[in-house]
Amino acid sequence: MSQNHGRLVLLRLRLLLCLVAAALGPIPATVSAQQTPAPWDSKWYDPHPADGDLTLPLPCGGHIVFRPVDVLTGGDALSDRPITLGEPQTNFGYVDYIRNVYLAAPFVGPDGAQRFWIGKYDVTRDQYDAITKTTCAEPTPGGRVPQTNISWLDATTAAARLTEWLFSNARDKLPVRGKVPGFVRLPTETEWEYAARGGAKLNQEAFLARTWPMPEGIEAYVNAGTQGSNRLAQIGQKRPNPLGLYDMLGNADQMTIEPFRLNHTGRDYGMAGGVVARGGNYATPLDSLYTAKRTEILPYNPTTGAPNRLATMGFRLVISASSAGIDPTETSKIGDAFAKGLRDRSSLEQTDDPQTLIKQIRELANDETVQRGLDRIAAKLASDTSARTDQAFWALGAQVEAAAVMARFVWSLDRVAKTQEDLANSILFAGKPQQQEILQKAAARRNEEAAALDGYFRLVRQMSQSPVAGQIDRQIAVVRGEMLARGQCELPGFLPAVQAHSKLIVSGQAPSPDKARTDILAVPERTRAGCAN
Repeated sequence: MSQNHGRLVLLRLRLLLCLVAAALGPIPATVSAQQTPAPWDSKWYDPHPADGDLTLPLPCGGHIVFRPVDVLTGGDALSDRPITLGEPQTNFGYVDYIRNVYLAAPFVGPDGAQRFWIGKYDVTRDQYDAITKTTCAEPTPGGRVPQTNISWLDATTAAARLTEWLFSNARDKLPVRGKVPGFVRLPTETEWEYAARGGAKLNQEAFLARTWPMPEGIEAYVNAGTQGSNRLAQIGQKRPNPLGLYDMLGNADQMTIEPFRLNHTGRDYGMAGGVVARGGNYATPLDSLYTAKRTEILPYNPTTGAPNRLATMGFRLVISASSAGIDPTETSKIGDAFAKGLRDRSSLEQTDDPQTLIKQIRELANDETVQRGLDRIAAKLASDTSARTDQAFWALGAQVEAAAVMARFVWSLDRVAKTQEDLANSILFAGKPQQQEILQKAAARRNEEAAALDGYFRLVRQMSQSPVAGQIDRQIAVVRGEMLARGQCELPGFLPAVQAHSKLIVSGQAPSPDKARTDILAVPERTRAGCAN
């Protein structure tokens, strides 16, 4: 009986399984079969394709696009660039007053400049779902708006998940530092504001303006204020900034990776606070939008303690890399650059400078506490010397650029004067009353040319007296890159003359004014096509 009973139970179980299978239908072999849909059409993630875009895949057939941001330093593995950020005229100086910072980037661009990559658009709802959800869905028009209603932790978690997925599925598409692929994260405040302002595409005056140049009016560039839709708009509906980035102002606030700090009259206040939101959103009045705008968001709801998730706050991503690097070659370059920096800075001081005296006292001191105190003093002096050296280096860059502009002015005045002289002596005016009038104009241009040449010489002499005059080659490379990035293709041709004349003065073999003028006038015509060369 027991044997028959067991068979009966087994038959009943088989029958039950068959009934369940019939009710549920066929069971998919794996979840991954649902995770390989057709790739998205580019309209869902990049409505404005452009040269220089870096497009990376996402799960579920999606993609995300980044734009290059070049940082021109012209130096070694530890070179960075001083940048002035913030807003000088504001009622909220304790939030967004001007401050001096330094910026460097992990990757190398085609022209040797440092480079990082930043999202061309805010991360959209479709992209966020593709990164964070376990099942895929087709992209939709409603999914093309920025992803909001997420916390700072949600955004950083999404960046981590995307990095992990890219390392497993598209490692070869990531930019590399040394031999190590980059990773995805939220931008720093400096990265965000430098990119929002337009980076190396703008000259200093335009870079420091309240917004990047907006010739069509601010309404053409932002979704905000009363002219906006009073709700999130799809990405890329407005014009981009000079770096090809969309919606840097308005539409959705953008989170950064650093905690919020107040401004202590030009420097960061020592207390770290909440989440930093940059750029404003669709509800921000137009006259309150500017690239230095900073907002502090409480990371947690003060009533419930839950992470704050705001309908106006989204994010965009950057691709970065390890600072020190895990590639031995990169680490060695950084160590060599640090040692060289110490040697260069020490050479700026006299042999009886405080550093030397501190070293001598330390060797005589037997007390370990005294030695540690002396070490701290020496480090502070080294830091101050480093700051002075950096200031001198970037001041040298301003002089180099001014000298090139002045050389171009000399060149242009000569061309104008020569044209007027040829015209006066042509058969049209030779011996006629108008000839003297034209010759007088030509003489005035020659006087202006002589004054411009004198100004050029004074600039070059000042450069040769700089404490960092030995770094003229490095600064020439930086200035040339800046000029080409801004489309000033007629100016780089004058840099070799500036470089040569400065070096001759340093060596005690200053060229004569006639020789300098001859070198300047020998520079051939420069056209916009020269930027491609």
